[in-house]
Amino acid sequence: MAKLFTNARLYQEDEQVFRPNAWFVVANDHIVSRGTNDVPSDFSSLETTDLQDHYVMPSLINTHVHIANRVFPVGANQLIKTDEERIQNGLANLQTLQQNGVAFARALATTNDLDIDIAKRAEQQNLIGLQTAGRAITTVGGHGSKQGIVVATPAEMWAAVRGHFLAGVDNIKLFASGGIAFSPNEQPDDVQMSFELIQAAAQAVHEKSHARLAVHEEALEGVKIALRAGADGIEHAFDADDEAINLFLKTGATLTPTLTAPYVIVKRGDGILPEWMVKTAYKWAPRHMRALGQYAKAGVKLTLGTDAGSPLNGFNDTALEAQLMVMAGATPAQVLQAATINGAELLHIESEYGHLKTGAMANFIVMDQSPLENITAVNLPTVYYKGKLVSEAPDRSGELQYPLNKGSLDY
Repeated sequence: MAKLFTNARLYQEDEQVFRPNAWFVVANDHIVSRGTNDVPSDFSSLETTDLQDHYVMPSLINTHVHIANRVFPVGANQLIKTDEERIQNGLANLQTLQQNGVAFARALATTNDLDIDIAKRAEQQNLIGLQTAGRAITTVGGHGSKQGIVVATPAEMWAAVRGHFLAGVDNIKLFASGGIAFSPNEQPDDVQMSFELIQAAAQAVHEKSHARLAVHEEALEGVKIALRAGADGIEHAFDADDEAINLFLKTGATLTPTLTAPYVIVKRGDGILPEWMVKTAYKWAPRHMRALGQYAKAGVKLTLGTDAGSPLNGFNDTALEAQLMVMAGATPAQVLQAATINGAELLHIESEYGHLKTGAMANFIVMDQSPLENITAVNLPTVYYKGKLVSEAPDRSGELQYPLNKGSLDY
């Protein structure tokens, strides 16, 4: 049955403004007509929802999550022990994302390739869309080498990528530098993967026109290596300089900064997580923020991903990432673009996601103020998925248990 939504301030993606007095019609899960001012008489008999002059924009796209992980609470006695438990936890995490205004997510590194099964079950249960990457590919002794696929040569890399595609993944994720959370014996600026290895991955990935190569690179030199080698997107990027910026602009690669990941380690984890982990996050979080500001001001194409599933990084924290991006120096308009159409284009889903034009899936969030003026408006939206009301009060129980009240960062 078709539905009419009226009296909306509807986001105009091309102009980056909210247009008042807007209306739109939803049928078969999609927007089939829209306009401003008077509603055509053809639609006058439809079931109608008055959006009361509130602000309406496309639902968010979170391009970096670890979908099967359990975040709250922490502790060895809370560890998930079976694959079926991980799958059920992944489905619960998708529900949390959905309730918080996310319509599509990308899993980047999942134990035992379980994201493939989670994505299939999510479709059966009418949960949000999920693209997969299986286990991350890493190097001998590298970041995530205990959980991922370890390769040492370009031939092994090519075989690992092709094997992943045979298993049914949508994208490929490389762990190419050190990080914060896996080991006290590495740092984010450790370059761990060579140009030749990343190039082999890029060549294998780009034989599949639909696929993208996402590269975990926190090291500045690693960012440059990955961009030269053909990465489609860089995850994290804790430092910036003119050369890295120019490589982003030249290649058109996207940056998903995941500012939330080190931030919550400090702001939730001080006194809870291992001391070495918090100490590393303290060191790098401010540099991470400064780097994102440099990339944003230079016009590097941004997407929004939270790294949800990393330590104390909840699946209800997507809006927090938007707020941190603005605090770092991105404009609210850049962040809305990152969280919608840029994410959709990266995942090749822009025909139906990332905008509210005719033909788009009717996934949208409703806010009582403009996020262009106050980005925190995206924090507690009313959520519609396929034209149906999903949530008016997102679950914040995890935040109540682990509030952002620890640490002493200067932002």
